[in-house]
Amino acid sequence: MAADGGALPRRLLAPLAALPAVALAAWQATFVWPFFSDDSFISLRFAQRLLAGDGLTWTDGERVEGYSNLLWVLLTAALGATGLDLVTAARALGFLCTLLALFALARAMRPHDLRSALVAALPPLLVAASQPVLVWTLGGLEGPLLLLLLCLGFGGLLRTLVVDETTVASLSPKRLLWLGVPFALACWTRPDAPLWALTAGCGLAVARARDGLATMLRTALWFGLPALLAVAAQLVFRLAYYGDYVPNTAHVKAEFDPASFGPGGRFVWNALLVMPGITLAAVVGAALLALRRRTRAFVLVPLLPVLAWLSYLTAIGGDHFPGLRLFHGALAPLAVLAAAGLLALRSANARVALAVVTIAAAAVDVWQARTDRRSREARGEVWEWRGQVVGDALRAAFAERQPLLAVDAAGAVPFFSGLPALDMLGLCDRTIATTPFADWLDTTVPGTPKPPGHLRGNGDYVMLRAPDLLLFNNPPGLPAPVFVSACEFEEDPRFVDGYRLVMLDLGEQQVLPALREPLRVPLWVRVDGRAGVRREPGRVVVPAWLFGALRSPGRLMNRYQPPGPSGKNLAIVGAHFQAMPSAAVPVGDGAWALRSQVGDVQLTLPLEAGRYRARVEPTESGASIDDVIDVTAPGDVTLTLRCPPDARPQRVVLERSPN
Repeated sequence: MAADGGALPRRLLAPLAALPAVALAAWQATFVWPFFSDDSFISLRFAQRLLAGDGLTWTDGERVEGYSNLLWVLLTAALGATGLDLVTAARALGFLCTLLALFALARAMRPHDLRSALVAALPPLLVAASQPVLVWTLGGLEGPLLLLLLCLGFGGLLRTLVVDETTVASLSPKRLLWLGVPFALACWTRPDAPLWALTAGCGLAVARARDGLATMLRTALWFGLPALLAVAAQLVFRLAYYGDYVPNTAHVKAEFDPASFGPGGRFVWNALLVMPGITLAAVVGAALLALRRRTRAFVLVPLLPVLAWLSYLTAIGGDHFPGLRLFHGALAPLAVLAAAGLLALRSANARVALAVVTIAAAAVDVWQARTDRRSREARGEVWEWRGQVVGDALRAAFAERQPLLAVDAAGAVPFFSGLPALDMLGLCDRTIATTPFADWLDTTVPGTPKPPGHLRGNGDYVMLRAPDLLLFNNPPGLPAPVFVSACEFEEDPRFVDGYRLVMLDLGEQQVLPALREPLRVPLWVRVDGRAGVRREPGRVVVPAWLFGALRSPGRLMNRYQPPGPSGKNLAIVGAHFQAMPSAAVPVGDGAWALRSQVGDVQLTLPLEAGRYRARVEPTESGASIDDVIDVTAPGDVTLTLRCPPDARPQRVVLERSPN
């Protein structure tokens, strides 16, 4: 059917209205390319292992719900099942969800001619201009999916109660159930999404306050029933599959503390200042709705959820991610308030004036989003792609031996390495996640940064797990510990005696198409582990690159504080790392060889008593060692490997004589 006064079919008007916002969102999303959050790789590892038949797990062993975006993980895995690379799948899903969200907003206003299509184009434009869309459309996390579901949810309420002018009292239980379905799916997208369903239901209930408490409760119940069932179903699954009542991430991040309100309040205030256009448009829309008796009952339906969400963000201390990640969901009710305000205006001149102001507001939001410091930080964040290079190198070297890799950053390196992994921050480890905060954290120097979700740790537990490889902080890593687990075990004799710092020199690497750089990875290796010395009956095989590796001098970081009197150790280890005379270098087929800048490098190993025949492999490597090593009593023996600068030995083999 053709639109009144126009040649376009009505079904094309909503896509036409969304088109400017889609174009703006696409242009915005390229600003931070190639940003892809490390936490996104955590979700992708769950999808990766699901596709490999290992279930919804992050690593072998105990099942732990280390994601907080079940529906996102499943949808990404579904795209990956078609053969699409998982990173590309996450990016494509994010863009598709953003596009559909903008269309859902435009469609909710039911444009019936070109003039109304122009009005319907404005709320999606405000969303597309925002910082969360700029940073997170292609950032790999679930924000775009949550935006889509809440645009469908709040958009459906807008279309029903404002555009169609249906009263809440006339909504049947079936209609309320359907209106609640998008909110139910949102509950599978984020564990805090039930707040949206609860508060929107409360807004609907208040609209029926004159009909009595029982009627209010029935209205809220019918609307909230899909969300209630969704939460109950996931809870049953969580208990049966993971043996827990909440996601493991909740244990890590449940840091509700009165001290959080200050940073949380500043986070919310700064976020509103970064998005003044959509914020002001929502405030004006709420005021216009309140002034008109017919729409007054609707104003609380999107406004109450926004106020509740801002209060929630204040209580949890905000969010340390760039790009206002946790504001993604709030864009939908804010845009719906702005849309409802536009629809409440009956004067054509008033609509034109407000449209001009809205376009100007969107332009301000675009400028703010692209000049904000946190957006530029995201644009320059490439360490995750360094993690890909490191992960690929570890997979090539150790895929067969499957050493346990302990990391602070649990995303890119574990994802690309495919190795068994231990998350030392606890997002994907229940023991660490449920370990109480360390008492010594209270004694830290005031002002020491302690980002939310990074305070859990259990050094003794990590040592009991005996990881074979340790990578501190963001890849390519740091030689010194940073967070709680590492800071607790740096004085542990098992760490001091059992681990050595190896400098893995990967040479110049293509980190990104436009970025080539040399990568040096400080990797702590367990000497007698699956990545280190291999002991067999009558035979000891020693990786040559362990020779000359650095032994920890003891406490380096003074337990999460700036270095004090003993902080010289940190400077010492840093200087030693930069000037280490030996390094591990890849030599093809995943093998690592030793490169030494000095003639002799040493390694001390415990050996049984006996006579050992020693040789260096490959024999043509250019390095040498004493042919015969006599050990008169079991204990530590210092081996010396003679390694000219051009030599590339891969291993030293010690074969014990029978007699």
